[in-house]
Amino acid sequence: MIPVIIPYYQQVAQLQQCLHSLRIQTVPVEIFVRDNSQDNVYFTAAVNEGLRRYLENILVKYLIILNQDMYLFPEAVEVLCQFMEQHPRCGIAVPLQLHHQYPDYVICAGGLQAVPVGQHIQGPLSEFGEDRELVWGNGACMLLRKKMVQDIGLLDGNFKFIGSDSDYCFTARSRGWQVWCVAKAKGIHEVGQSAQRSDEGLEQVKWQDMRYFVKKWLSGRLYQQLAFEGEAWSAEKVAEMERLFQVDLS
Repeated sequence: MIPVIIPYYQQVAQLQQCLHSLRIQTVPVEIFVRDNSQDNVYFTAAVNEGLRRYLENILVKYLIILNQDMYLFPEAVEVLCQFMEQHPRCGIAVPLQLHHQYPDYVICAGGLQAVPVGQHIQGPLSEFGEDRELVWGNGACMLLRKKMVQDIGLLDGNFKFIGSDSDYCFTARSRGWQVWCVAKAKGIHEVGQSAQRSDEGLEQVKWQDMRYFVKKWLSGRLYQQLAFEGEAWSAEKVAEMERLFQVDLS
């Protein structure tokens, strides 16, 4: 049994399609929906609520974080779990995310740079036939090894809406775990609110999330060692982030 944790917010049709995709998986799953529609605690707190629910269950080896707008193919969970069994240092595995209108196009096969905005590996599906080790994986769907979660802890609760996925992957890698994209695991992703401009209040939440990310990771050299763009983070680039996010990284 694989627990699946879904932070839900108001989009009933999306949730129903997401749940349908889980009910037809080739391995058993247990679904936990954290309904944020009334007391919106945003993404990270909702995920952590689900993780706490299952961490003490001795029968659980893996847990899935899943967006309500991510619709997994029937074999996706099984393929991700099989990959984990074969790669004991993989702590986080993600599927290919396909465009909901053009399913032959991959909109996310892993993360590139993480700040000041996240960028994703994209391209025609035909280009993604091989598994690949990643810098970070997108939080729309992440299979987590419970042993890794017990090792590195829950998602950083200082993030509310965005940034916790890249932060979690960097944290895992800094502790010796690997992050992979599994090519045979796929799902359709309708791009959600995290990738769109919304009301002023939500935009402020996103800005504060990235401000915290910058303060946490760019004050030392660890981000430069782990990031896709690596040594491109010159002193001038760090100074630019200080001005943009109004922080002191010295």
